[in-house]
Amino acid sequence: MKNGQIKEETRPLTKDPGSIVPMHTDDAPKQSLLEAYKKHSAELTAIEDRQNKLLLLILGIFGAGATLLGSSRAASITFYGRGGLTFLAVVISGIGWYYNRELHDLRRAVRDLLIRCEIALGFYQKDVFLKNHELYTEYELKYANKGGWVKMMYIIDVLAGIAFIVVLWTSW
Repeated sequence: MKNGQIKEETRPLTKDPGSIVPMHTDDAPKQSLLEAYKKHSAELTAIEDRQNKLLLLILGIFGAGATLLGSSRAASITFYGRGGLTFLAVVISGIGWYYNRELHDLRRAVRDLLIRCEIALGFYQKDVFLKNHELYTEYELKYANKGGWVKMMYIIDVLAGIAFIVVLWTSW
C-alpha cells in the first residue's frame, strides 16, 4: 500500500509464447507437466464456475428485491428503508464488480500457465503429433488473452443493481 492506495498486482503474461522451447526428452517431466496441465484445467473450470455462481447469486438477490417491490408491501417502505436498500444494492453491485475483475485476472494467469504446459508438451511443434503439422497453431498461443467479454459480465451485476434502485425509488 502506497499513499493509502492499494497497488493492483497482476502476473505478467508470457509476452512471446512462441519463443518458449521445451527442454525435456524423457517421460518423467512429461508426467509432471500432464499433472500440472490437469490441475490448471480444473482450476480454470472452477474459476468459471465461481463467476457463474456469483452472477446467479446477485441476480437472485435483485430478483427477490424486485419481487418485494412488485408486491403491495412496497408502498410501506420508508424513505430510510429505501436508503438502506439502495446502500445494499450499491454494496452488492460493487462486490460483484470487484470479484468479477479478480476472477478475470485469475483466469488469464491460469490460461497462460496452460499455454506454457502445452508448449512444454510439444503441442506447438511440427511433426510431434501430426505429420507435417503442429497440433496447436499460432492462434491458440493467444488463448490467455481471449475471453475479455467474460470480464464484462460485471456489467450485468451493475445494471441489475441500477435497475433495482430505479424501481425502488419510483415505486411509491
